[in-house]
Amino acid sequence: MTTRRTFTEEYRREAARLAIESDRPIAQTARELGVGESLLGKWVHKERLRQGDLTPVSPATGALEETEQVELARLRREVQELRVDNEFLGKAAGLLRIEATPQERYELMDTEKANYAITRMARLLHVARAGYYAWHARQREAPGPRAARREVVDAAVRRVFAASDEVYGAPRVQAELASEGMRLNVKTVADSMRRQSLEGISPRKWRPVTTIPGVSAHAIPDRVERQWDRGELNRVWISDITYLRTGEGWLYLCAIRDACSRRVIGWALDQAQTTDLVERALRMAYVLRREVPDDVVFHADRGAQFMSGQLHDVCVELGVRQSAGRTGVCWDNAMAESFWSTLKSEFYDRRKWATRAEARAGVADWIERVYNRRRLHSTIGYQTPVSFERELVIEGQLPLAA
Repeated sequence: MTTRRTFTEEYRREAARLAIESDRPIAQTARELGVGESLLGKWVHKERLRQGDLTPVSPATGALEETEQVELARLRREVQELRVDNEFLGKAAGLLRIEATPQERYELMDTEKANYAITRMARLLHVARAGYYAWHARQREAPGPRAARREVVDAAVRRVFAASDEVYGAPRVQAELASEGMRLNVKTVADSMRRQSLEGISPRKWRPVTTIPGVSAHAIPDRVERQWDRGELNRVWISDITYLRTGEGWLYLCAIRDACSRRVIGWALDQAQTTDLVERALRMAYVLRREVPDDVVFHADRGAQFMSGQLHDVCVELGVRQSAGRTGVCWDNAMAESFWSTLKSEFYDRRKWATRAEARAGVADWIERVYNRRRLHSTIGYQTPVSFERELVIEGQLPLAA
């Protein structure tokens, strides 16, 4: 007994669209599809009615000649085609990147195949129908070695990106994976992030805003001259002050970093930017380092807090040599400014802070737990500042606090 073939509604509409858009005789298309000519003709008639391509014959159209009716039907069909094209392109614009890969375009076609003809979507997305059908067939097969490898890479990249609080770009993700023993090049990581729509945070351009010029009671030269990293720890310490917005008003942060390792070794927060703020941060750095050479340079801008006699006395007491850039030349303290850009773009400006106490706790945690011990720094070979310093300690440079 012969089993009667059944066709889904989707198949009927796709076959009818193929017959309409190919402009070939229905009989020829029916033979190619292996269906009856009359059956395909019914599908085509139904699809044209659905699209509004057929003009019913009625006395109301008696004013039009037959050729005019044919022309009217043709124009209506063209308008309908353009309307459907624009409708699909509108959807595609909202779902696809400008540089969408063929796979991403195939995925969109697969999602919309019940609403639009494959032929139409392939034409508008500039891909081949055969390419789509080959891709669709592969989706039903078990993933090959390359696809399986890509899934592993994507999962690893996604994990590292999430662990970085979604701030790492491809170079830092690649470096983190390399430290775990997973060797990938940056391009592979960048491709994976692009596939998954993962985007790191780039620091915004900074501008100095907290330098308050004061009258210096003593001459302080520029002992650094933008040569911050001298290749050793405790040679140059960089400091600056920035402001942080909270629901209770401004909170000021003074931070001190070792120019060699980029580690924040001292910080202090207060609601006023005074010399006391700088002194607390400097004493914290001095205690953390324990053994500080007499010629360590403490570099900052020429703000009143750094030029004061009070801070001069503290530096003399601790055996620290002061250094200051030129007035109004932000580049002379650019290393400190770059830290503020990282702090604000990767952490502080990503949320609202209701109170100063909440901001104090959050900033201190980010500095010590994330910036010093977790965040990879490109300038020190994609290591964390703490691990970089430990390597120097192992090499016998100096004893170091944890």
